[in-house]
Amino acid sequence: MAEDSQETGNVPAGHMSLLHETDQSADEKMSHHDDSKQLPALAPGPPQADCRFDPTRDLRRKVAVKRTIKELSDYKDLLETLLASIRSDPQEKLYELIELIRNNGSLRDIARSVGNPVTKFTDSETLSRASLATLSEFEDIKPRRRSEPDLIPTSPEEEYPRESPRAKFHPYARVALETLCDIPLFKVPARPWTEVTDDSDFVSHLVSLYFTWDHPCAQYLDQKIFIDHMKRGDTSSQFCTPLLVNSLLSMACVYSDSPDAFFNLEDTFSRGQHFLQEAERLWAAQRGRQTLPNIQALLMMCSVLLSQGEIQQGWFLLRQAAQMGQDMGLLMLPRTVNPFKEYIGFAMPSASELSDDEVKRKDGDEGSILHQMEHIRTITAWGIFNLNSVTSLPPPISKVSMGGDADFEWTPYPRLNKITYAPKLARLPQLRQGMAELTDILAHIQELLHDQSLASSIQALSAMAEAPYERLRQWLANWPDPLQIEKEPTPQVLILRIKCHQAIMNLLEMMIQRDSQGSMTQKLQQEWCQQVAEMAQCFRIHRQAYGLKYIPSQVVDAVQSSLRILVHQLEIEEVRHAFVEFCRFGMAMSRTFTPTADAIYAIQSLAQRGVVMLPPEAIAILEGFDFRGGQEA
Repeated sequence: MAEDSQETGNVPAGHMSLLHETDQSADEKMSHHDDSKQLPALAPGPPQADCRFDPTRDLRRKVAVKRTIKELSDYKDLLETLLASIRSDPQEKLYELIELIRNNGSLRDIARSVGNPVTKFTDSETLSRASLATLSEFEDIKPRRRSEPDLIPTSPEEEYPRESPRAKFHPYARVALETLCDIPLFKVPARPWTEVTDDSDFVSHLVSLYFTWDHPCAQYLDQKIFIDHMKRGDTSSQFCTPLLVNSLLSMACVYSDSPDAFFNLEDTFSRGQHFLQEAERLWAAQRGRQTLPNIQALLMMCSVLLSQGEIQQGWFLLRQAAQMGQDMGLLMLPRTVNPFKEYIGFAMPSASELSDDEVKRKDGDEGSILHQMEHIRTITAWGIFNLNSVTSLPPPISKVSMGGDADFEWTPYPRLNKITYAPKLARLPQLRQGMAELTDILAHIQELLHDQSLASSIQALSAMAEAPYERLRQWLANWPDPLQIEKEPTPQVLILRIKCHQAIMNLLEMMIQRDSQGSMTQKLQQEWCQQVAEMAQCFRIHRQAYGLKYIPSQVVDAVQSSLRILVHQLEIEEVRHAFVEFCRFGMAMSRTFTPTADAIYAIQSLAQRGVVMLPPEAIAILEGFDFRGGQEA
């Protein structure tokens, strides 16, 4: 064994981790080893080599850290939800919660009781030991910066500062460990698409956020075609351009707390402004060029501006997009009176617009450029139509065909509450159809709202409003009700229901205001309260399933407008309960969206002046709100 020991001593230090202690049985076997046969060296290398082990490349540690982060985040989420419930829940529910805790209820039962997404909680002592072990592994490790290849091995003096100066005074400057373990749904390159950053991981993170939370109820472009062309990195693509990418990244930043998502870390509303400025620069360089990606980019830039309360600028971009769509033949007159029985086609691109290879492809080929162009033209046209109505502009009279039935699996990203979600269908084709039908009804309601001839008679107004009201009721009946959605909730389906409830509320509100004699007010008020309660139920389902960190931008108007209306109806019990739920969403969204921050500030001002008396639950939720930062103090 002496020769074995000497031979082992020649093994480079960098490979010592491969040698393990053997048990007694192994020692007995080795005792029969022939000393005349020397063991070969594990690998050539200079003696006394300096061992430098990079723990960040040890996948075992990475898995352990990720698991520990997951468990700690689960407990943190439960604690925050528990405290929020203690502050805002009714007394009866609070008694039930305390009784459950006193009876040694499991953490899963407590989480379910307070509406926190249920997670597999591990034993707290086990978690504590794992956390301490993980932290002790890394506390003595110093970060090193990358060196040039010819400078390897790296000098231990080459170090990055542990923390940037900005991180010392702003919470968003600190990168969470869960961010480091994040795995985006889509892997796409940053260059050559944007000059704002060259971090492909960050861009992939933003693209994944956009297609998870914003795209399903916006659908200005085709998800698969856009991702495929972005991966290619060809800036001459007909379906993906730097202007479109920067516009999309600007919208996606509202869902990210990464320091790179902020233009100014001191301004919580500056998310995505650097990408928006880059998009505006690229749009100016286009000089009004009419292309599908340019229209899609304008629609996204419009959405960003509207979500930040820049209404006039958003309308201006939307008018440009609508005019370009009209000039390109995307919006044309329908063939039939009922546009939802048959849709007219649209002008296809001429051969001069396509390359020779593209012209040679068959029109019926699913992968052909003509098929892709037809599909994207349809989606873009409906994107203009839907957003046009949302912003209260005159809706287009033209109807376009609904094309494409491809769907994708949907799963929440990132999995902040750490639940293993079963993938669900995104239902993108059904959502396009539903949005088109709903938008057409909303356009009809807009006409009623601005028809001054109906102001003289509530009977005449009631007769005129009957048609859109019944259409809205029928629309709701065609979609899953809240009890069905609660079994397999998806945000996009909830959002469509919320939009429909909001439309019914607006219609009823208009009729109540014009009922000067009060002959129908009581009946209308009852129906209005029912719609408020059902809308609040949709919000509650979203909160219990996905929390309050990721809320699609399409509900900004529903939240802020409902808060401003409900605050004056708090004497009604149903309204009071719904108002508390809206306050939860308003507070969460006030950190990102200016309109909701303005609404929360207005409500606080009314309460401070004694104009309204807020419920104790709402006061607890709104307490500490700092309007200047749009967040809790």
